[in-house]
Amino acid sequence: MAEPQALVTGGASGIGAATCAALLADGWMVTSLDLRPSPLTGVRSVIADVTDEAGLRAAVASAGPLRALVCSAGISGSSAGDGPVEAADAAAFDAVLAVNLRGAFLAAGAAWAALTAQPGAAIVTVSSVLGLTGGGGPFRSHAYVAAKGGLVSLTKALAAAGAASGLRANCVAPGLVRTPLARRVSEDPALAEWVAAKQPLLGDLLEPDDVGALIAFLCGPAARAVTGQTIAVDAGWQLDG
Repeated sequence: MAEPQALVTGGASGIGAATCAALLADGWMVTSLDLRPSPLTGVRSVIADVTDEAGLRAAVASAGPLRALVCSAGISGSSAGDGPVEAADAAAFDAVLAVNLRGAFLAAGAAWAALTAQPGAAIVTVSSVLGLTGGGGPFRSHAYVAAKGGLVSLTKALAAAGAASGLRANCVAPGLVRTPLARRVSEDPALAEWVAAKQPLLGDLLEPDDVGALIAFLCGPAARAVTGQTIAVDAGWQLDG
């Protein structure tokens, strides 16, 4: 039997790269779609932007008969000038949603025909615990929170639309992960201490592999009866309410 094909947006670093590695280990053929090439041997790289609908469609067409789509591409709110609603900047809001929410919507649309043609296909989106809790503490990037919360609802809609074709759609909501997007946590001792308290199971940031392993599971046949779910990988973030 031919190896199943997966496309991972944002696959060149962080959670996306960890997902590519986990899928490779499970026997998938993996294509990374990112602005940079994948550092992993065995991963095919497509240089494209998730905000470019035509580029997404070309990437999907070149990836072969897809069995899985992982929507991992994202930017931090702070990198786009995002902030609290009282200091709202429409351009920053639009920039964050364009990548973190609209990008997943466009990727799913580009891959839909290919995925619904494959038995047991799956979509996995990457939200955030901040999209479930509304943020709080030092995290006041409201566009980021809105985009990550929107992914939860988008995933449910995709699951409902795809069920009759056997297409599953699920969402993962990580806590704070040791990725380039979380660099400021690593560089600020007070912030790192706050995050450690919020994630008492580990007392530290999560590692990308903690999330990539779950995503690979959700893409595979062992999760064939799981759809429309948002699964938090947050090391206990939500336990204190």
